[in-house]
Parts: sequence; C-alpha cells; structure tokens
Amino acid sequence: MSNFFDILDKYKYGLLATFAAYVALFMYLQMESYTQYFPIQPFHEGAYVEVPEEIEIKPENVEIPEDFNPADVKNISRDKNDTREKSDDKWFQNKSLSQVEQSVKDYEKKLFEESGGEAQRKKIQQEMEDRKKQNNTNNNKTKDNNATTGGNKSYSGDVMVDWVLSNRIPHQNNNWYVRNPGYTCGYSSGRVTVQIKVNQNGDVVFANYDAARSSNATTCMVEQAVKYAKLSRFGYSGSAPKMQDGTITYTFISQ
Repeated sequence: MSNFFDILDKYKYGLLATFAAYVALFMYLQMESYTQYFPIQPFHEGAYVEVPEEIEIKPENVEIPEDFNPADVKNISRDKNDTREKSDDKWFQNKSLSQVEQSVKDYEKKLFEESGGEAQRKKIQQEMEDRKKQNNTNNNKTKDNNATTGGNKSYSGDVMVDWVLSNRIPHQNNNWYVRNPGYTCGYSSGRVTVQIKVNQNGDVVFANYDAARSSNATTCMVEQAVKYAKLSRFGYSGSAPKMQDGTITYTFISQ
C-alpha cells in the first residue's frame, strides 16, 4: 500500500497537470460550441401586411358590362314572372296581399289536415292571425324610394335581383328574403344567374352557377351569388312541386 502512495507522491505533479489539461480542454470545447448566435424572431412578427395609404385603381382593372348602366339599376328585388303593368313613375315593389292571404290559407289547411281534427283549429287560427300581423309589419319595412307595398304596378327598369319561380312570392311577401349581394365584390360590375331548386316550404335547397346566362362574372361574384341564393326564402305553396326549379339573376355594381 505504501508503494501506491509513493507512486502518487512521485507523479503527483504530472497527474495534476494532466487533470488540469483535461479540465481546460473541456471548458474550451464547451465555450466553443456557443460561439455562433442564432437570433429567433418572435412568432407574431412578420405576420402583418402593410397596406399603403392610397390604393390606385387603374381603369383596366374595372370591369363594366356593355349591356347596362350601373347608375340606372335599382337596389330592389323583382319577380320576372310578375304580370303587373310596368312603370318608371309610380310603382310598387310587391304584389297585393291577396296572394299572401291565399298562401296563409293553404298553409292553414295543410296544418289542419295534419293535426287530425277540430282540436287544433283555435291554435292554428291564432297562429295565422299572428302571421298576418307579422306580414303587415314586415311589408311596411320594405319600401324603396317612392315604392309602396301591394300596388298594381311594378318597376320597369333594371334591378339588382331578378328571380323566376312560377307562382311563388318571397317569404311573407317581403322581397328582403330574396337576398341581395350586389355590393359585395368591390370594383367589378357584372351579372350572375343561379339555378335554384325550392321545396314546398320555400327553402332554397340547391343553387348552382349558370355560366351561359351570366356576363363578366368574377370568382367573387359567383361565390356570393350562390351563397345568397341559398340564403333566400320563398313563401309556402302546397300546390307547388316538391322540388320546384327556378333562377335568380344578380347584378353586381362596382364601388
């Protein structure tokens, strides 16, 4: 055992020097591995788009169809099958309430037949009265310029929404339910026709872009037209086909 300690004592400086060299080499290698700096940007930086204060719109970027003047288009909806007299002067956006009353009667009859007898008659009658009151309230909200509800003349000029759906009126005789996307596509003007299918309840259950009957339609116009067609709603009709075909034509106006 004494020989071991003698050897340690004899080579102690060499062992210390070797140990010190290993420690120095270790520290050097550790510091050398961190000499290069890699900056890491915060995750939210660079996610913003700088918008110039003024955006220049060149004439060649504005699409205007040749067959109509946007300034002459009325911001209203119209039934293309409307048989009333056309007028630019004194006109009415909607038909008279007689058709609405008839649709209410048809709806009442359907509910009565499904109810199974006299037990539900009073309840149904009250519902119909509430519907009629709601119809009158909504109709008073749909006036446009000199247009009033329920007259015998319709507007003869261009409008932003034209629809074709035989013997059907908008829900509650309120043209607002045939929705209008005409100001939603910025600096382009054009027309888009959408083929629709409507069930007896008046819901638009299918809408498809009709390229053959459209003009200057951009991707935005097509998407908005199909979207708003699906949002539209017509009145109930018990005599209508279970799936009735029709069209809605939208006129888009540049802003």
